[in-house]
Amino acid sequence: MLRGVIRERTRRRGFRLLANELARRIARPNLRNWVVSSAPLILTDGGLALSEPKTVGAQGSTKVLAASSLGSCLVFVSSAVVTVALAAIGRDMRLSPLDLQWVMNAELLPLAALTLVAGALGDRFGQKRIFLAGIALYGLGAAAIGFAPSFAPLIVGRFLLGLGGALILPNGLSVLGQAFPADKKARAVGIWSAAAAVASGVAPAIAGAILDRGSWRTTFLMLLPAVAGALAVGAVWIPKDSLTSHTRVDVGGAVFSTVGLGGLGAGLTSLTNGSGLNRWVLVALIVGLGGLACLIVTEWRLGDNAMLPPSLFASRSVVGANLFTALLYGPFTIIRGAQLPTLVAGLAFIPLQVLITIVSPLAGMLCRRFGRRLPLFAGGTVVALGCAMALRVGSNATYWADIFPPIVLLSLGMSLVIAPLTTLVLTSVESDRAGTASGVNSAVARAGSLFAIALLGGVLQHGGPQLFSGFHMAMAVAAIACVLAAFAVFIIEPGPHVDFIPRDYPVRRP
Repeated sequence: MLRGVIRERTRRRGFRLLANELARRIARPNLRNWVVSSAPLILTDGGLALSEPKTVGAQGSTKVLAASSLGSCLVFVSSAVVTVALAAIGRDMRLSPLDLQWVMNAELLPLAALTLVAGALGDRFGQKRIFLAGIALYGLGAAAIGFAPSFAPLIVGRFLLGLGGALILPNGLSVLGQAFPADKKARAVGIWSAAAAVASGVAPAIAGAILDRGSWRTTFLMLLPAVAGALAVGAVWIPKDSLTSHTRVDVGGAVFSTVGLGGLGAGLTSLTNGSGLNRWVLVALIVGLGGLACLIVTEWRLGDNAMLPPSLFASRSVVGANLFTALLYGPFTIIRGAQLPTLVAGLAFIPLQVLITIVSPLAGMLCRRFGRRLPLFAGGTVVALGCAMALRVGSNATYWADIFPPIVLLSLGMSLVIAPLTTLVLTSVESDRAGTASGVNSAVARAGSLFAIALLGGVLQHGGPQLFSGFHMAMAVAAIACVLAAFAVFIIEPGPHVDFIPRDYPVRRP
C-alpha cells in the first residue's frame, strides 16, 4: 500500500513538473514559429459537401467518408507542418524574411486561385480521377520539399502541394456529398470536419517533436506514407466517376486569377520587406492588377459559365459575407503567431482547435434567436478585442497572463462566426448555386490569408528590439481589419436566420 501511495505521488509530481515546464517554455520571448489554426477553413470548406447533390442509389458509405477524409486531411496537415518548420527551414537554407514569406505563400496561391476551376475539372473529367491526381501531385510536392537542395526547388514543391490541395478539396468534398442522402449529409460533413481538425491539430505536435530531434525535411517526408495510404483507399473505396463531358472549364479565369493574386502578392511582399517602391515592385503590382482586371472582363463575358459568375454577386448578402470573410480570415492567419519553441508550438493550440470545432455549431442558436447579422458582428468584435489585448505581449510576457487570454478571445470570436457565415453563404443564393457560392467564399478566405502574409509577414521576421514592435504593428492592423469586418456585416441584407437544409438533387452515374 505504501508503495502505491509513493508511486501515485511521484506520478502527480511528474505531471506538475511537466505542466510547469510547458508553461515556462511557452512564455519564452522567441517569435520563431507561426501557429496557424486551420479550423475556420475546415468548417468553411464543409459547405461544399453540404451543397452537393447526392447520387442516385447512394445510401451513405463509410468507406467513401474515410477516403475523402484521409485525402482532405493532407491539405490541412501540410499548412500546419510548415508553420512549425518555417524557422528551421530559414536557418538551414539561410533564407531572408522575403524568402520565408514565399515559403508560406507558394502553397496558398494555387489554393486561392485554382480551387474553383478544380471543381469544374472534376465535373468534366470525374471527381475521383481529379481527387486522386491531386493526392499524387501533393505527394510529389512533399517529396520535392524533403529533398530540395535550394530555395527554388523548395518553392516548386510548396506550389505543387498547393496545386494538389486545390484539386483534392473540392473533388473530395463532392465525392463525399454525393455519397450521402440529405438526412445523413450533415453528420458525414461533421465527421469529416472533426477528422481534419484533429489531423491539423496533431500534425504540428508531431512535427515539433521531429524538429527537436532531427531535420525539418523529415517532417515533410513523413507525409509520403499518408499519401500512399490516401491513394490506395481512394482508388479502392471511391465509386466510379460520374462524367459530365459538357461542363466548361474556365481556363482563362484560372490563369488570370493566378497571375493577379501572384503579382499582387509578390509586389506587396517585397514592399513590406523594405524593398521600397522600386521597379520590380511596380512591375509586380501592375501585372497583378492587370491580371485581376482581365479576370473581371473574362468572367463578365462568360456569365454563368464562369468560375466566378457575376450574377452571384448581385446579392448584397453574398457581397457582404465575402467582404467579411476577406477582412476577418486574412488577419486571423497572422494573429495566431506566437512565441513558442518547436514542440510547444505544435501542442499549445490543440485545445483551441478543439474549442473552435465544438463551439461554432452552437452559434446557430444565436442566429435563430437574433437573426443573421448580430452573431457575425459580435464575432468580429470579439476577435478585434483579442487582437487589441495581444498588444500587451512583450519581452516579459507570461503565457497564462498575457498570451492565453487573447487567444481565447480569438477562438471564441471565430467560433461565433464560422457556422453562421457558412450558412449565410449557402442560403443567400438559389440552391443550385450553393456549391459555387461556398467555393467562392472558401477561395476568398485563402486569398485573404495570402495578402495578410504578404502585408504583415515581414514585420514578424525581425529579431532583437524590433521583434515586439513588429508584432504589435501586426496586431494593430489585424484589429483594425476585424473592426472593418464587423461593420461589413451591415452590407448583408437584414432578416431572420435561415438554416441550410441539404436537399437531394439526384445525379445519375453511368
